[in-house]
Amino acid sequence: MADWREIVNFLKTRRTRRGALIFAFWALLLILVSTVAMTYIVPGQTHQSAYGDDWNDLGAFRSDINNMGIETTALVSSPLLLSEIDHPEEAIFIVSGVERDTISLPRFTGDESIIEFSEGEGYTTSEILAIEAFVESGGTVLLMDDFGYSSNLANQFGLQYSGHRLYDEGSYAAELGADYIWVNTGSAFNFTTNSGSLATIHPCLKDLDDDGVIDILDPEPLDPAISAFVTEADAGLCAHRYSSDGWDFSEGYHLLTNAPSAFEKATSYNPVENRYAIGKSTLDSYLDTNDDGNLTVGFESLGIEGDEQGPFAVYVRYCEDRLCIDSDSGRVHFVADGSILINALYDPDSLGFFAAGGGSTQSISIPDTDNRKWALDIIAEALLVTPNSTEASSNAIVIFDESRHQQPTLFGDTYNLLYYLLIYFTNDWMAMLLLFLTLFIVLEAVLIRKEDPEDWRHVFRIIYYGFGDAKRYAYYQRPEKIRQVLLSRVRNLNTLSREEFDALPAVELQRMIEDPVLVNFIFEDRRYKADELVGIIKRIKEWGRTDSEAEAEA
Repeated sequence: MADWREIVNFLKTRRTRRGALIFAFWALLLILVSTVAMTYIVPGQTHQSAYGDDWNDLGAFRSDINNMGIETTALVSSPLLLSEIDHPEEAIFIVSGVERDTISLPRFTGDESIIEFSEGEGYTTSEILAIEAFVESGGTVLLMDDFGYSSNLANQFGLQYSGHRLYDEGSYAAELGADYIWVNTGSAFNFTTNSGSLATIHPCLKDLDDDGVIDILDPEPLDPAISAFVTEADAGLCAHRYSSDGWDFSEGYHLLTNAPSAFEKATSYNPVENRYAIGKSTLDSYLDTNDDGNLTVGFESLGIEGDEQGPFAVYVRYCEDRLCIDSDSGRVHFVADGSILINALYDPDSLGFFAAGGGSTQSISIPDTDNRKWALDIIAEALLVTPNSTEASSNAIVIFDESRHQQPTLFGDTYNLLYYLLIYFTNDWMAMLLLFLTLFIVLEAVLIRKEDPEDWRHVFRIIYYGFGDAKRYAYYQRPEKIRQVLLSRVRNLNTLSREEFDALPAVELQRMIEDPVLVNFIFEDRRYKADELVGIIKRIKEWGRTDSEAEAEA
């Protein structure tokens, strides 16, 4: 029984309680971190990554960009970092498939709603505004997505995804199947019905004197009699247009897509808002609006709604300035297919196989496509800002958004999440305000909550409040506290240190006190009645009092 009481008393001690609280805190923190980590680690294969070499990655595209001497980097946290780019007019932000939703964090809206606690799909409002500001500053965005979470980003530029699968019975790759649809553009630079060809806005196509040499390499761009001998090394970022048979001045693209979607007809073309539908499906195409995988013919009289008939815009171009005439104008290229630049379609000769379904691959001959030429044209148009050079400047950079892709490494997504939170709390002013308030409250709590010192007691005298007040001041009803007061008084009156006092033998202590009642009070561990404590307090007050103290109290 005694052992049990010792255990109970031990558990009641301050040190034990404090240790239990510390253990509970770290255990709870570990559980929370583990829960978050396991939430963001989703098993499955990664795809559409610029740093992968599988058939459905973009490694070949990134490799071509690096071979042209252009710096590439991955954004693993948040597009909020786009605001930190020094030369946005020489930067390209590439989004290929937005595979997961964003994290909803509160933000000030600046309107009547004041605070917005939830966000839309894909990107937060702050991130979308950062991307929009990047474009307004002259940056270029290439957004390739179909059924992902990029709809809110497209909406910011007035464009809407249909969200349904596109089929085209009149234009698909028969050797690959109905999933692979051709999107043809007769003239990718004929933005409107009356603008005519605007190929001269592209440095790799501009040839004002029609001498077969682009103006950027022509010593006399306006004199067809004076030309220049051009090699592939001279072509620089336009090398994909060069061949020994002559320069490729074609303005159309023969693009192969994989299970694409499409854009809403009402929003895909609006010259007033600088949106131009460049690549469309054929008249035989349709959107699977009921998502059954089959063409449904509607009968209005029977109340049967059919699938929507084409053509539909699959490739839309947005210009910050009208018709993208200015070389430093911001641009956004929207494609309703997140896999248009995967290795199997971008550079099929280097891969030799493609997905056959069910997770397997098979060797097959991929037809020739213009996917690579189209992508490199976008790179050249955005980064060739020097009038007389086909090389990108040292400021040029291509940024691949990997923040919305599933990461292949253990805890990779958790790292990205923590990095995202770091960027969020250092770039968004609402987040910075919340962080400041949180740190302020935590700091105040730390300052207030501190280690309790040893219970205070007066070392010279103890005040007697009377029997009635003894109940009011519970401190004086606790024998152990009163005993500590007495011992402190004895130690101080004898000018002993704590170590010296603790080393005193019991006989010596009794000799110092001399009062038998107080000696018994120190050495006897028993319960005391209230009136007994009152008497003891009186004796302690009188014990050892000097004449000067008595006169001061009188």
